[in-house]
Amino acid sequence: MRKKETQNIIKNNGSAESNEYRNLIIIIAIIAGVFLLFYLATILFTKDNHDDIFKNDLESSEIQYNDIAVGDMFNHDGEYYVLLIEKDEPYKESFDSTLSKARQNKKIYTVDLSNAFNKSYVKDEYNYSSDKFSTKGTVLLKIKDNKIIDHYTDKEKVLNKLLDLSK
Repeated sequence: MRKKETQNIIKNNGSAESNEYRNLIIIIAIIAGVFLLFYLATILFTKDNHDDIFKNDLESSEIQYNDIAVGDMFNHDGEYYVLLIEKDEPYKESFDSTLSKARQNKKIYTVDLSNAFNKSYVKDEYNYSSDKFSTKGTVLLKIKDNKIIDHYTDKEKVLNKLLDLSK
């Protein structure tokens, strides 16, 4: 009887271990299947929108040559205008609507004074020298050969000059 008992014990131990390995493999297969299912579902649901996202990013990333910083204001050739404008300017919409027409006839650059790079040039007084330039607010400058030859600080005069340039 001892032989039969030992054979039964060996058979039981062997089958118990094989059952544990089989259960472990089944659990791993189920987990891998769930991950695969989620991966495929993610690909199917995002496939259509995936191309559009990159396409929109490429279309919206255009270089703006008309928007410059105050530090670059004197680095252009020829005769041109620079509109330095504050973010909360009441005439901003009027300026923007006339700028598109005026830019067809003349070189006109804009400077956003609320930009962090330009804030150091906003002071309590106007100074139009190129080495110590400062402004109080919205102003239209006419620049030729890296020198300011004319300026318009009154909002109505700025708007009228932009209208004249758009003709």
